[in-house]
Amino acid sequence: MSKQPFRLKNIVNVRERQRDTAVGAYKEALAAKAKLQTQIAELMQEHAAQMPLQAGSSAGQVNTQRLIESQRYQLHLLQQVKGIESQIELIEAECEKRRLVLVQREQALSSLEKLREKQQVEWDVRQLTREQETLDQWGSFKHWQESQRS
Repeated sequence: MSKQPFRLKNIVNVRERQRDTAVGAYKEALAAKAKLQTQIAELMQEHAAQMPLQAGSSAGQVNTQRLIESQRYQLHLLQQVKGIESQIELIEAECEKRRLVLVQREQALSSLEKLREKQQVEWDVRQLTREQETLDQWGSFKHWQESQRS
């Protein structure tokens, strides 16, 4: 059976490119979020590395200047973490927007694919009907030809 020429193929190609663009944008946002989460993990490791310095100062000789610098550094690290967390919140909102765009583009492409499949089924039915009509005509002709011989 022949395949029906789908007239909306160019639109399908455009929609596929739009979907692919949306997928790339969504992956890009997720990668940015992952990178920031990695930065937070690194900052928290650095923060934890400062704890032994403070614990060591409580047992024995106290270097107040070093203790104060360590505490300031820890506060600075925590401020950086908070700043990055606020950036992550913004990126999460952007991820959600991009995800919704991706879903919309997937739906648009899916509707075109369903339309193509529906048109193909209709085309197939018309083709089968034409073939059946041709066979019926041929059968009628053969029957008429046989009846003329007798």
